[in-house]
Amino acid sequence: MYGKWSQWKPVPDLPGKMYTEKLIDGYDGLEITLKARDDSRGIKISFPYLVISYQNTEEGNRYKTLIFLEKKYGTDFYAKWTLFEVQDSALIKWVQEESCIGDDLQVKQFTLITVDEFIDIITLGDPDIEIL
Repeated sequence: MYGKWSQWKPVPDLPGKMYTEKLIDGYDGLEITLKARDDSRGIKISFPYLVISYQNTEEGNRYKTLIFLEKKYGTDFYAKWTLFEVQDSALIKWVQEESCIGDDLQVKQFTLITVDEFIDIITLGDPDIEIL
């Protein structure tokens, strides 16, 4: 149900845990700006490719996901990192079934576990990354 999680490290030397400074869903795609807790560094993630679906959920409402991550990977895996790639999740399966995309088209799930929320993005391609 929860899939296979891995820490996503698109560029070196990223802050571990970040908060969402900005989330913009506009004509040019989805753009998310994350900042380190001390505001010293940040990252802008832009999804110019087709974003099929995304959801933003307050962390307390993902309690079962946190329990899964704790049991499967341990606390440090998710508590000290923000960026994840997820494979074979129920969300991917739901999007494939609901949109008639099918299993042959490679969709990707990126999940951001920030200081206080989960942002799940289902997309057809890798995002652009800008260090701030």
